[in-house]
Amino acid sequence: MMHALSERLHGGPVDRDEVRRVRDTLLFEGESFNKRLFRFFCLLILAAGISTYGLIGDSVAGVIGAMIVAPLMLPIMGLAFSISIGDRTALFSSLWISISGIATAIAVGFLLTLPMARIIQPENINQIMIRTSPHLVDLLAALVTGLAGAFALSRKDVSDTLPGVAIAVSLVPPLANTGILLALGETRLALGSLLLFGTNYVAILLTGALVFALMGYPRAVLIDQPGRVRRHAIAIALAAVALIILPLAATSYNLVKTNAITARMVDLGREWLSGSGYRLMSVDAETPDYTINLLVLGDGELPSLDWLEQQSRGMLFGRAIRVKAVRSSTHYVETR
Repeated sequence: MMHALSERLHGGPVDRDEVRRVRDTLLFEGESFNKRLFRFFCLLILAAGISTYGLIGDSVAGVIGAMIVAPLMLPIMGLAFSISIGDRTALFSSLWISISGIATAIAVGFLLTLPMARIIQPENINQIMIRTSPHLVDLLAALVTGLAGAFALSRKDVSDTLPGVAIAVSLVPPLANTGILLALGETRLALGSLLLFGTNYVAILLTGALVFALMGYPRAVLIDQPGRVRRHAIAIALAAVALIILPLAATSYNLVKTNAITARMVDLGREWLSGSGYRLMSVDAETPDYTINLLVLGDGELPSLDWLEQQSRGMLFGRAIRVKAVRSSTHYVETR
């Protein structure tokens, strides 16, 4: 059944020529190694530079441009391919290149930000702040992107969709963001941005390896190899899964907890304000100091904060509530 699924996905059985084509696309090896490595780091440095200035300038267009230029998805997919076919040499090569690329992108963001660190206020820059706390939707997008990327790379007839795949997932921007925040002394926010990248990285790696396996590449590569090689391939895949389960589980738990707190506070806030001259405008549970910010708008006397404290006790995982009340009044002018 798996063999039939592979042929349906790929449009026919995978042969050695097809394996060589994908290998030449994804892996840095052979006579072209130095040229490809030089081109990779040149593009990565340029992409990180574009991303850094795009983030600091709060420019969506700049960030998207960096995503298109960035070549970082190549070694990640190369790592996924290496895991699926059980090639340890290619695996360590792709892993080294991707780790070097990660460090390079962070360093570029750090060095470009240092000269103007005193005039940058990250909390006022939307493109920086939205990359400091990964959401569940980021994880889901990365999982689907890994599927799309591996499928596009393994089929010549859909490879022109790769720029769209590159835009769909955020790789270089959160790394440049990490460098920016480190240069600004915002270590905690920098770790949040690095976590966003890590979530995308492992999700793409896992789903990419899965797609390559389903499309029959391990069968084509390992058909003449002893059982030991196949066992190594399975062991590598299982190790990769084990490495990502804990961070993804922790990320997912924190996201679910934050969403649950937000939902509880929306209901509780509306009940608290019922019958008063105020209405709940927003609830923000993703703050740097782990407080829950309630923004209320209205006029008159604010309902008792003691009631809100008592009703929320034990529901918010020890977090404090901060209420910001904006007083406003509505006036009607009758015209004839």
